[in-house]
Amino acid sequence: MRLLLLPLLLLPLAALGAIAAAVATARTPRVPGSRTDVETSPTAYARARRHAAVVAGVSWAALVIVALALPQTIPTGPDQGIVLGCAPAVAGVLALLVAAVGERTWSRPADPVRRASLARRTVRDVTPHAPAVLTLAWSAALLLVLLATALTADTDDGRSVTVRHGADATSGAGPYPGTPYGVPIAASVALLLVAALLTLHLVATRPAVSHVSTTDDARLRRAGARRVLAAVQLVVGATLAGVLLVTGTSLRNASRSGYDVGEGWVESIDPVVDALGVAGLVAALVVLVATLVVTGVALTRASHETAPDRTSVVPA
Repeated sequence: MRLLLLPLLLLPLAALGAIAAAVATARTPRVPGSRTDVETSPTAYARARRHAAVVAGVSWAALVIVALALPQTIPTGPDQGIVLGCAPAVAGVLALLVAAVGERTWSRPADPVRRASLARRTVRDVTPHAPAVLTLAWSAALLLVLLATALTADTDDGRSVTVRHGADATSGAGPYPGTPYGVPIAASVALLLVAALLTLHLVATRPAVSHVSTTDDARLRRAGARRVLAAVQLVVGATLAGVLLVTGTSLRNASRSGYDVGEGWVESIDPVVDALGVAGLVAALVVLVATLVVTGVALTRASHETAPDRTSVVPA
């Protein structure tokens, strides 16, 4: 069973290595920045939008297919929860690999004279502020929840939680995301964030689209970065929602204890643990709805950002 988890670790590492190789071999123009702009060609801009749409479509298809199919490849067992927890991040890294390949395959100019802006950009220039902050917020929340569950999980197996109701009464429940679950999940999300940073670097430093003005080229980059961050925040948010759901369910189950006193069945409920369990379930629902709404808004804005009717025509 442990050997079956090996591909789960190697797959995102291989994808991350491929993205890093794409960044290392990317050809960034080494000429000084120029203030000379060009006039946007409607044909070139339409071709660029089609390329961006195809890359985004394939990338999102990879994300959904891998996230749904990967858990089905692991037999039922104690480590199945690890696969379920890491599957979104693994799918996200593979989706980012597709996006990175898309950034390296923009069409090259076919005419003998190339006209494109040579302005330099950084990751910070193309990254939308709100999605980036939300991605970091989901990541920080996930890390804190995993840390809390690691500290409160049973020390013997790390996969369950036990509540003491009295001197002789305890109750336990699982699965609970202690260290055996938390370490792989945190590692897979860390790989995802590194892959996202490398992909955003490719978005910022790829050669400018030929026959497209600086403003329109910047809009294409910003829309690409927004799509990347939409996928990353969705993956991290979904992972956080899943961890909260499992944590809340286990806490609620562990908060209840029943035993026979001879005259009937007596049930005891720990109100604090039960409240924490309810809070976890509510938080899971809120995070899931929020990340889905943010994803929809981000993809819509990315499409509107590059709408042809907003194309700027700048005299050469």
